[in-house]
Amino acid sequence: MNAHDVISYIHTDMKRTYRAQDTDECHGAILKDWMRNDAFLPDQDVDVLRLKYDDAYMGDYENGFHDLCFKQDLFFRYIEQAGQGEEDVYFSINSFWNTKRTEANIRHLNAFVIDYDYYKISEYADLAPAEMYQQHIKPSLVIDPTFVIDSGRGLYCIFCIDHAPYTCSGLYKAIYSKLVESQERFGADPKAMLTTQVIRVPGSINSRSGRTVAVLEAKDQRYQLSELADKFLPYTRQQVREYKQKKAKAVFGLTKKAAAGKRKANRYQSDLAELEADLIALISMRNDAGITDGYREVLLYLYWERAAKTKMDDETIGKKILWLNSLFTIPLPEKEALSRCRPAQNYRCVTAREKMIRKLGITAEEQCNLKFLVNWKRRNSLRQAKSRKKACVQHRGRTNAQEARYSRRCALIKGLGQGLNLQALAESLGVTKKTLRNDCKYILSHHAEFAAVIRSIKKSLRHAMNMLGIAETHSDSAEKCYSVSQQLDYFIRR
Repeated sequence: MNAHDVISYIHTDMKRTYRAQDTDECHGAILKDWMRNDAFLPDQDVDVLRLKYDDAYMGDYENGFHDLCFKQDLFFRYIEQAGQGEEDVYFSINSFWNTKRTEANIRHLNAFVIDYDYYKISEYADLAPAEMYQQHIKPSLVIDPTFVIDSGRGLYCIFCIDHAPYTCSGLYKAIYSKLVESQERFGADPKAMLTTQVIRVPGSINSRSGRTVAVLEAKDQRYQLSELADKFLPYTRQQVREYKQKKAKAVFGLTKKAAAGKRKANRYQSDLAELEADLIALISMRNDAGITDGYREVLLYLYWERAAKTKMDDETIGKKILWLNSLFTIPLPEKEALSRCRPAQNYRCVTAREKMIRKLGITAEEQCNLKFLVNWKRRNSLRQAKSRKKACVQHRGRTNAQEARYSRRCALIKGLGQGLNLQALAESLGVTKKTLRNDCKYILSHHAEFAAVIRSIKKSLRHAMNMLGIAETHSDSAEKCYSVSQQLDYFIRR
């Protein structure tokens, strides 16, 4: 077989398209010294000046030895010329979208190639390529190669595959790695297993040995990528899927753990800031009350303990301790503050808030001015107030739930002003009549909150007042209706 036959069999899908409007064609790469005098380089195909000076071409610009990519017709013209005895010409096994031989531009995966540098192993150095293949390599192969080529010094074994798109690159690499790994004992080059791999053109000359690259064996043999995966990859698709899921969960767990650790560290920092503010406030209150001792060492110790838990360095903690100490009416000597108030070690658990309150003897009156060193009841109250503040949206300071109730009650007033009864309003608002009766009671007892709504209904207001009174169902409803009407009437007039 000549070079054209071999390479056309490998690159059988260069003009294959998948849609009627698809005009893209594959490009094959040729690697050689384009500046050599005897190189086949028609002027109409490649500009010599561009080869030397244009950055669009990659390679050794001074020597001219680099790759160019061509569409099918021109690609095979160069192959046919190189197969007639050109020196050191290589072609790409896989094809590309454009004129850049890069992995990102791979379009079709056509074959696997094992490059045997067996001559570097002393045990096989004296064998001819044909002998090496027949005696050692062929018996060790699990599958038969499509082509066996004498590269002039070593061997190429080419395993052609049915068309595989670039999306299969991950599977392709995994199979390629296992295939080469199984042949490393015979000198298979682990560096020559790229998706952009190039090999010598059959019929060209290997300048290192002076020998012609020759085809030793050829078969009409193609493999399915899935078939090779079953032979060379140790795990099934289901096992790989389960492993990826497990790995993703592990990564998620580590991420979650890291996030939890970060939140914990932030909480320690926040607690320390609140503790510091409370200690300053406590010192100020006791200075004003004339309490000058009996709690200073404990206070500094408790702050040091919490600060050490936040991983604050000793120098910074020391400065903080001296600053807090300076706030006392009668401060401790600096040496005593830095020695006697220092914890013996960084304990795993710090002193609880309740215990800190007991040790410092903080009274209920003092807790009214504190936020951290408070009992559980005040702490819950502060937390609820903080939650309410966070939950408040821009509806005059109401929470989402409060705003929904306010909107429903406004709709109730407007509906009553239009002459609707509670049954019709309950159906339109999606609530029960009992809920609306409770809303009526709330409106009657919170006039000011709905003043703007009540004023807006103008002429229908009197009817709305009457309906609100009628909504009462108690035994003395008539008397209550009269008093309620009087109160609303007074509210409107003012």
